[in-house]
Amino acid sequence: MLRLLIFAWLVLASTTARAQTWKPLGPPGGDVRTLAADSSHPGHVFLGTADGHIFGSEDSGAHWALLGRASDRLDAVITAIVVDRRDSQVLYASSWTRDSSAGGGVFRSADGGKSWTAAGLAGQAVRALAAAPSDPNVLVAGTLDGVYRSPDGARSWERISPEHHAELRNLDSVAIDPRDPGVIYAGTFHLPWKTADGGRTWRPIHEGMIDDSDVMSLLIDGPHPERVYASACSGIYRSDDGAAQWRKIQGIPYAARRTYAIVEDPANPDHVYAATSEGLWKTDDAGKNWRRTTPESWVVNAVAVDAGRPGRVLIGTEEFGVLASEDSGEHFQEANNGFFHRQILALAADDAHQGRLLAVLAHAPEPVLVTDDDGQSWNPLGPGLQARDVLRVYASPQGWWASLSGGGLMKYDVQQATWRSAGLVTGEATNATETSLPHSRGSARNRKEGPQVLRQIVNDMAFSSNAWYAATNAGLYLSLDRGKTWALKPIGPLTTLPVQSVRVSSNGEKLWVVSLRGLVFSVDAGKSWSWHDLPLDSGGAVSLNMDPDDQTTMISRARSGLYISSDAGNTWRQAGAGLPSTPVQDFAASGDVFLASMRTGGLYASSDAGRTWARLAGTLGEGFFPSVLWEGHADVIFAASATEGLYAVRWSSFAAGGREGGNDAARPKLSRNVPN
Repeated sequence: MLRLLIFAWLVLASTTARAQTWKPLGPPGGDVRTLAADSSHPGHVFLGTADGHIFGSEDSGAHWALLGRASDRLDAVITAIVVDRRDSQVLYASSWTRDSSAGGGVFRSADGGKSWTAAGLAGQAVRALAAAPSDPNVLVAGTLDGVYRSPDGARSWERISPEHHAELRNLDSVAIDPRDPGVIYAGTFHLPWKTADGGRTWRPIHEGMIDDSDVMSLLIDGPHPERVYASACSGIYRSDDGAAQWRKIQGIPYAARRTYAIVEDPANPDHVYAATSEGLWKTDDAGKNWRRTTPESWVVNAVAVDAGRPGRVLIGTEEFGVLASEDSGEHFQEANNGFFHRQILALAADDAHQGRLLAVLAHAPEPVLVTDDDGQSWNPLGPGLQARDVLRVYASPQGWWASLSGGGLMKYDVQQATWRSAGLVTGEATNATETSLPHSRGSARNRKEGPQVLRQIVNDMAFSSNAWYAATNAGLYLSLDRGKTWALKPIGPLTTLPVQSVRVSSNGEKLWVVSLRGLVFSVDAGKSWSWHDLPLDSGGAVSLNMDPDDQTTMISRARSGLYISSDAGNTWRQAGAGLPSTPVQDFAASGDVFLASMRTGGLYASSDAGRTWARLAGTLGEGFFPSVLWEGHADVIFAASATEGLYAVRWSSFAAGGREGGNDAARPKLSRNVPN
């Protein structure tokens, strides 16, 4: 069981309300790019992610808090965090962006990581950053363009490598001699270099190193600066004469050649840790002998050693987040309390059980997790369902279902505790389903033998007490046996009308369908249909929201934005000022309070039924949210982040003036809609 203790609250401001208090719910863990320990304050550790976020801990990783974002880019990969030895409130962070044209830069914080400002090298992909131990004002940065130095705490920068040099570029690592800030080592995509005069002259230092080695990490032994370690794609090397001659260290298999970081224990320099693509490796004798202390399957990106707590070692991994050891790296346990950096791909809430939600995670050891207590604890739900295969997830009256990106449905078998393929097509739909698939390989004879598994891509599902519906590009499918078998349901004379979204009332009498040709409604369980059009400039509807018990107010997500009807779909108006005319990722509402997540990023709120909107401010509001859900039992909205896991906020905090509480029961409620 994955357990989390909620200890941090994030506060965002919006002009539509005084304030909203967002509560992080996990799941805990995620990918860690870099770790940095504060040598002046034992226990203080900082963590960087691949979306610019900086987390901090004051108790050696026992608890984490999201501090802020270095860079204004959501794809900024944090490559290094440097803590000023004189003032721990001053931090520097380097980054590059996955969009290579945007570059990256160096950023500075003067308040312990809560807020950040640009500090030079804008537009440069800064792959490495280091501060001189003997002079913290001196910073050295390695970029794809060369080596840069700042003599004044990142106020100014100068290039210290030759411009347009054929080899001294594409930096991956830098290190500064602890005695002399003019002695700098630089590791490139192709072998290392060194300067002894602050960059006026450089010389290659690859004697003894296999040619074409990408030097990913450099470490200078603090008590013995002539001893230098270098990790390369060809292995780990050590020099005992200031890199005049390298010797390849034996013991780490060639298969573990991707060594991302080398870190020594400041209390015992002979203890050195190597973070590799195949686990954590450790030497107790300065590299003479190495051994792996973690499973081979762990990808370890970073290591931090607490100088004030003997034996305390933290590692930053992919998928598993932060793990901590109390015995110098021999054994590890999770240390993700407060580190919420999961990528949620899909989210569903069970209306019949308050507090029960299902989340599908990308890049996680357990891709499907469920909570029965609003995120206080999470449990894996599987196996059988892979995150890469999931299009959407649903809570049916008989348990969890998932539609697959490649077509078809799966349901969770409670008895067998596994996900299984589900849904057979019967009647005339059998042949239509099989022959409509371009990859169908069955013969005509085989297709006529009996029901076939539903293979269409299911865009949406809806459930009533006696009828279930599945919206596909081949038509609307109906099941009267709780998903066991399905048959095409004609929409008037159209049997195979492409359907993007479907809603149904609890008694099954009222149906709402979104097709490529418009909106189609039925009040008699599909015996007759009426057609409704959106404005011509909407670009076509994607999904529809309404209260099944009161369909006066309807919300339609379209390719050009959000559209609102106050007369049961007869007339429509586009959402008002402040909301971009771009695709809406998802939408939720309660009374006059609307919330929209945009595919271009950000959350937008309206407290006047969509007439005016404001983008929520702060780190959370800037992100991407695949899903927003409203839970009527507790008057809570859930926002699933593409990077930071799940958050919750009370609807009443969005009320005009930010009043808490209030009589919400009298307000009409719009039913939640799981996003595409």
